[in-house]
Amino acid sequence: MKVVLLANVKNVGRIGDLAEVADGYARNFLIPQSLASPASLKIMRSVEFQKKLERNREIQEQIEAEVLAGGLQGAVVVIPAAVGGDNRIHGQITNQQIADAILEQLELKIDRHKIEIDQPLRNLGMTMLPVRITRGLEASITVDIVDAEEYAAAQAEALAAAQAAEAAGAEAAEAALGGADDTEFVDEEDTSAPEEL
Repeated sequence: MKVVLLANVKNVGRIGDLAEVADGYARNFLIPQSLASPASLKIMRSVEFQKKLERNREIQEQIEAEVLAGGLQGAVVVIPAAVGGDNRIHGQITNQQIADAILEQLELKIDRHKIEIDQPLRNLGMTMLPVRITRGLEASITVDIVDAEEYAAAQAEALAAAQAAEAAGAEAAEAALGGADDTEFVDEEDTSAPEEL
């Protein structure tokens, strides 16, 4: 059965898409839940139907934007950069680098054009930047530009400390279990005579 989706449906499509689905799935789930409408020429041409589709699209986009804003608001993104003299980096940090760092560190995909950089970012330190997600919805993100060599050394040191702590924990657990293995358990055999029936 062909249906027009009124909402985003996982593994089927997005709002306004024309989708071919099983008859039972459409009649028993999509249509009663107001997730889809049967596709017909009359419905497709209906002005009211088009307005409803557009309203549903706007609601869905607003929900997605609010989720994105909630994930970005107050977040700190660390960007390592090669440093020259006077704690100035070679080149500058671009909004594409910031968008890539957001994707890597926060697992949020954002268009680089939404990140507003008023002045070039050429110095180490923290800078707060506005991110305009949609009209009337903005989030602030802090970008921490650090020396790439120091950052790599700190990451290696943190990794070594975590491995040492894990090894110490494993040794302590092994020692605790090893002490329990020293005690012998005596299995007493049942020496009584078998019962006769």
